[in-house]
Amino acid sequence: MAKPIKILIIEDSKIDASLILDELEAAGIEAETRRVETPEDFEQALAEESWDVICSDYTMPRFNALAALKILQQSGKDIPFIIVSGSIGEDLAVDALHRGADDYLMKDNLARLVPAIQKEIRETQERRARQKAEDLLKETENSYRRLVEGVRDYGIFMLGPEGNVLTWNIGAQRIMGYPSDEALKTNFADFYTQDTAAESEQALQTARSEDRSESEEELVRQDGSTFSSHNVITSVYNEQGTLTGFSVIIRDITERKQAEEKIRQLTEELEQRVVERTAQLEQVNRELESFIHSVSHDLRAPLRNLVHLSKLLIADYQDHLDDRSIEKLGFILESSQAAMDLINALLELSRISHADMAKRPVDLTRFAQEISGNLKESGPQRNVTFAIAEGLAVQGDPNLLNIALRNLLENAWKFTAPHPTARIEVGSFISDDATDTGGKTVYYVKDDGVGFDSAYKDKLFQPFKRLHSAEEFPGTGIGLATVQRIIHRHGGQVWAEGEIEKGATFYFTMPGQAS
Repeated sequence: MAKPIKILIIEDSKIDASLILDELEAAGIEAETRRVETPEDFEQALAEESWDVICSDYTMPRFNALAALKILQQSGKDIPFIIVSGSIGEDLAVDALHRGADDYLMKDNLARLVPAIQKEIRETQERRARQKAEDLLKETENSYRRLVEGVRDYGIFMLGPEGNVLTWNIGAQRIMGYPSDEALKTNFADFYTQDTAAESEQALQTARSEDRSESEEELVRQDGSTFSSHNVITSVYNEQGTLTGFSVIIRDITERKQAEEKIRQLTEELEQRVVERTAQLEQVNRELESFIHSVSHDLRAPLRNLVHLSKLLIADYQDHLDDRSIEKLGFILESSQAAMDLINALLELSRISHADMAKRPVDLTRFAQEISGNLKESGPQRNVTFAIAEGLAVQGDPNLLNIALRNLLENAWKFTAPHPTARIEVGSFISDDATDTGGKTVYYVKDDGVGFDSAYKDKLFQPFKRLHSAEEFPGTGIGLATVQRIIHRHGGQVWAEGEIEKGATFYFTMPGQAS
């Protein structure tokens, strides 16, 4: 249902006021009206309610339309004012329109009353909406202006089409050093050095052709000092599409540039140090390789002689020596052989660290089966069950992975020896840990042997760090270090878990291996 029109009628005749209502009713318009005939009643009506339109007789005994119009204008209210009179000449009507009346009608011809009321109400609503939008825009512009003017870290200013400064915020004043009144006398080119003045025009030309330009340049303050600036220039056009100027935002990035330069210098120094350290490391590696070759040739030969001579003495003079002497020869033989094994293990670890890698598909299941077969042949008296999963395939160097798997299985074989029966398992699973192994295939070698104290698990992969004595479990102490070196060279990870007398499990991952 349409909202009733509220009409304030200034009229001393009830009959004439009813004529207005009759016209509205005939047009099917619902209206709420109030009739007044004195200035006091009119002012009270204006104060008490909001009216859509005012219809006023031109002349009354105690009041008239021009006086009412003046009161309305002084109130500051925007309400259509229509004169409805029985006797008004054209000159008076034109004068009333000049004074601010919106329309006039004759009482003996009210056919135009309803259209006139509707027209004035519609135009008033449009005018109010337009005024509201203008007020909102003005307030928005004022808010934006206050915001821009209050920004201190960014210089924001407007340029004319030729680059002359039109406006200037406090940030620009702080950065450039110009007071606002002096800034308005400058041109954008004044902020560049003599050598770079052409770049200012180039920046504006880019903004003209592309609507925007962005650059990092050296600008000049009023005192002649320079600074690094990040500049964003945007073209501004009017409603007709004519270029009216440019908005410019600048930011002092001197500290950032200095930091970048410092980082660049540090990077260069670091790269130089890396080159130097790499050269030193290569020299150390060459010396280490030379030492290893020396050990290989100079130490292995006398050790082989000790082993050989010890065996000969035991074989040739066993009947001529007492038990104590034979026992001492056995110690010599055993120690010499252990030294030989240690040298061989060190040489193998060195070769693994420097050997070229040829990656291709590797069948770990087949390797595990071959190694377990060899272990069973070496100890046929032992009751050991091997459970080797099918389909264990990885991408890597076959020779190195064979060595790693052999060390893990020999380790499991050795540490299950004290138990009458044993089980050694080789398999894999997809990790669901919330760590960097999550989603990867994890391979493992598990045994139910003597195990180890997990508090010392970090020592397992360090050369010569043993958790059991050599008398209990002979070995070089390098096997697990060799495993770690091989897995790391492939880009994988290796770790272990164990519990005393409940076995141990060694895990490793290979890059790119997933389900």
